[in-house]
Amino acid sequence: MVDKKALALFDFDGTISDKDSFVAFMKFTHGTPVFVFNMAMGFMTFFGWKIGLVKSHYTKVKALRSFYKGWSEERMTDARKRFTKEIIPTILFPKAIDKINWHKENGHRIIVVTASCDAWLGDWVKEMNLEILCTEMELQNGVYTGELSKPNCRGAEKVNRVTQLLNLEDYSEVFAYGNDHGDNQLLAIADHPHFREFED
Repeated sequence: MVDKKALALFDFDGTISDKDSFVAFMKFTHGTPVFVFNMAMGFMTFFGWKIGLVKSHYTKVKALRSFYKGWSEERMTDARKRFTKEIIPTILFPKAIDKINWHKENGHRIIVVTASCDAWLGDWVKEMNLEILCTEMELQNGVYTGELSKPNCRGAEKVNRVTQLLNLEDYSEVFAYGNDHGDNQLLAIADHPHFREFED
């Protein structure tokens, strides 16, 4: 009988990173003045999301439409590669990377489960030799539509993605790492839930 391995599930924004990677990516691709202007134009939507009146899915789609509708796959790929090299290393919690490496050393399966998109995190995940379950931007004929191809990977949807991919009973133990209420359901399925584990 093959011994079961452990599973480690990591949120990204605020857990592995000390900043929201979506905000960082929007500022990186468009500059802070354009980011601030677009956010101001959508103020009521984002304020409604902050106080719980607007769903995160709608808020994210509004931002994606504003910033990335009409972008080609090639343009996004170039931006992602530069973002991975220039920005991501500057927003990571060192303790989070240490913990990821600890899981690797112990032969655990590691999955990043995030509301952010592989459109800007995909290269970093590959470089780290990790798996990812994430929000996905819709791509039609090589062009981003500004819509999502699947539900926003937040809250209960994180658990849905995990359980669609694998059977938790196949693992000896489950570790989960998160930092806000959007991770509560993910933490609830873990044998070892860790909340804001890596903040200084």
